[in-house]
Amino acid sequence: MAGNNNARKSNTPKRKIGEIKKVKNSNKSDMMFSKRKIGLFNKVTELSVLCNAKIALIITSPDNKLYVCGYPNCDAVIQQFFTGKDIVEDGAKKKQEEIVETLRLEYEAIEDKLEEEKENFEAIITNEKEKGNSVFPCWWGDSIDDMNLESLEEFTASLQNLRLNLGSAMDEKKLMFTSNDQFNTLSN
Repeated sequence: MAGNNNARKSNTPKRKIGEIKKVKNSNKSDMMFSKRKIGLFNKVTELSVLCNAKIALIITSPDNKLYVCGYPNCDAVIQQFFTGKDIVEDGAKKKQEEIVETLRLEYEAIEDKLEEEKENFEAIITNEKEKGNSVFPCWWGDSIDDMNLESLEEFTASLQNLRLNLGSAMDEKKLMFTSNDQFNTLSN
């Protein structure tokens, strides 16, 4: 077994990290800090939402400015860290946290439902392909014998509208074609 794991590890590409050096250009340093700060804040938020954890992140910039990110509220997380007790928050913050939690739960439910629907759709496609049927049958191939009078009248009206639309589109194309021919004849 250990030989198998080693073989698997040697086949995976390894991420190469270059030598870490301090950036001398302050503009470039500020830009790199800004990009990495946004990336860190995104990861903190993602981690806290996915794990339903309380997280606070404090970082300092090259100019010694403090930046804070936290879920659900960085002040509450820091206070809980120092005191060991959950502080009672004001009504607005508590309500906002409840809304965020509700939205997170709804998001998870929608993700689960979407995954289930994808699996159902793939199963239907696979089943139809195994039967040799087209996955999306053509509506014009359906039998009209099973339609009632109202459906037949609607179908006929739709086909007549289609015929009129096709006719007018064809007339426009002919008109454009003849005007282009006349323009080309005049320009030569």
